Amino acid sequence: MQIYLLVDVGQTGTRVRITRPSGGHLDDAVGGVRAAEDPERHLARVVTDALRRHGSPVDQVAAGLSGLQGTRGRPRALLEEWSAFGARRVVLADDSVTAYLAALGDRPGVVVSVGTGVVALATGVRGGWARVDGWGPLLGDSGGAYWIGRAGLETALRAFDGRGAATALLDAAAEAFGDPALLAGTLQRDPDRVARIAGFARQVLGLAERGDPDAGRITVDAAGHLADTVMTAAARVGDDDETITASWSGSVLAGSRALRDAFASALPSRCRLVPPAASPLDGARLLIDLPSSHPLTALTSEAST
Repeated sequence: MQIYLLVDVGQTGTRVRITRPSGGHLDDAVGGVRAAEDPERHLARVVTDALRRHGSPVDQVAAGLSGLQGTRGRPRALLEEWSAFGARRVVLADDSVTAYLAALGDRPGVVVSVGTGVVALATGVRGGWARVDGWGPLLGDSGGAYWIGRAGLETALRAFDGRGAATALLDAAAEAFGDPALLAGTLQRDPDRVARIAGFARQVLGLAERGDPDAGRITVDAAGHLADTVMTAAARVGDDDETITASWSGSVLAGSRALRDAFASALPSRCRLVPPAASPLDGARLLIDLPSSHPLTALTSEAST
């Protein structure tokens, strides 16, 4: 039995799994890739460290990487580095690909990955693929954790200024970050500000679950952006007049009933929303056996000896 090293590289965290010949696996988690960091350099450090700790040869490495933004990776250099640990094949893809495979397998449909950022990937009934959003916190990622956290903090500061009505979001922001008067400067100096702002989405969505109107409004707006992203992806593969199967990936939708319900309500009736079948690490495993005829092979790259 071959041993696989599977990796899911996200902005918030990176998960690693090494399969065992007996059929079990070893899981580990480390920090995520920062916005300005080369995702493949991050992957190289994480995998090399895991291989050293594992101690026995690994046959194949498969990874989904946040930060590729739909481009192909450079697996040859990584294979050369890891061949000393027994690796004979490296397969890389954007993390939207592994999220898609985990959620829907090889079926046509749309999967929206919602973490710190947002990206939707679609494959069509008649073939083809489309990728929508995934443009990062400065230019896109509408409806993701950073978007939600920033909207919550903006609402809090409007209340602090007196430009907006009193809101429980101001108390939540003060509890999370301290004095609101210092919040902007604190975040501007923080190299992890994207992750910290995205982390505030938990408070926003938690307040929405408890019926807070301001948090509820932000949650509904976020869900509308996610639904628009899904339907745009479906239209781009020519399935805008078909019954569409949609799913999701990421802890933001998985962890918030309020956001999931609002998202389901924002989708048209011809869109059938199904829960993801597996995790992105399982999607990395499916990446290894992805048929060459599948549309998503256009977003994968591999090297082998």
